[in-house]
Amino acid sequence: MSALERSSARTELRGALLFVLARLPLGAADRLAWLIAWLWWTVVPIRKAVAVQNVGRAFPEWPPSKVRATLTAMLHNIVLGYIELLIAERTGATMVEAVGVEQLPPGSIVLAGHGGSWDLSLLALADRTPTALFLKPPSDPWARTQIAALRARHDLLGLSTGATLADGYLAMQSGRALLFIQDQRFNQGIISLFFGVPCRTSTGFAVSILRTGRPVYAVWQERLGVGRHRFWIAPFSMPARTGDDAGDVQALTDAANAWYADRIRERPSGWLWLHDRWKP
Repeated sequence: MSALERSSARTELRGALLFVLARLPLGAADRLAWLIAWLWWTVVPIRKAVAVQNVGRAFPEWPPSKVRATLTAMLHNIVLGYIELLIAERTGATMVEAVGVEQLPPGSIVLAGHGGSWDLSLLALADRTPTALFLKPPSDPWARTQIAALRARHDLLGLSTGATLADGYLAMQSGRALLFIQDQRFNQGIISLFFGVPCRTSTGFAVSILRTGRPVYAVWQERLGVGRHRFWIAPFSMPARTGDDAGDVQALTDAANAWYADRIRERPSGWLWLHDRWKP
């Protein structure tokens, strides 16, 4: 079999899998997600060591049993969230409750992150208000194509690799809320404390606030049950400006990381622990 034939076979197999998953009853999807989470922890522990190390940095007092329960619940939430997304796309079911979206002015700056079922919730946000966000597309070409088509259907403007803050400002000028997802490591970022541990964090959120003077909000999403989610939007509480640009960028970035930490403490299993957030 040639490389082209193998690629075509993989594409057909993936398409068949998506077809089946999109037609699962929610109860079966829930059980399948728990099975996959158990297999991940016990048989195929991809990035499990990174996740355990991350939880240990954030919650050093936790016993191993609580770490395991949190991380298996996290993976269950991720898997189930994408199956729910497939089901919602096929059926048109509304699975996400929106709170506070009516207060979001056009062209706002919004802090967001990897809480709950983020893709499902972000698409629901884009359905309610014009939205753009900076993102890193998947490395796999098939996955990249699928996700790009999905976001296009919901008019979610993705500013991918190579996009600049100027592109984000143009999106805001057109009336889109501009989301900054900064709860992952950014190698060119500044040092900021996250759960009391230094990590590299992007300055895009802070710099955009100082340069544009746009209204600033925050959005977070959480699971309420199987097939039930909620995202909420609220004004972001910012430190007072001092006129020292470097100091203000640092203070705003620190405030963003503190906000993330507060959200994660509220629901630890709802955050993506698989990313190497604290890598030097």
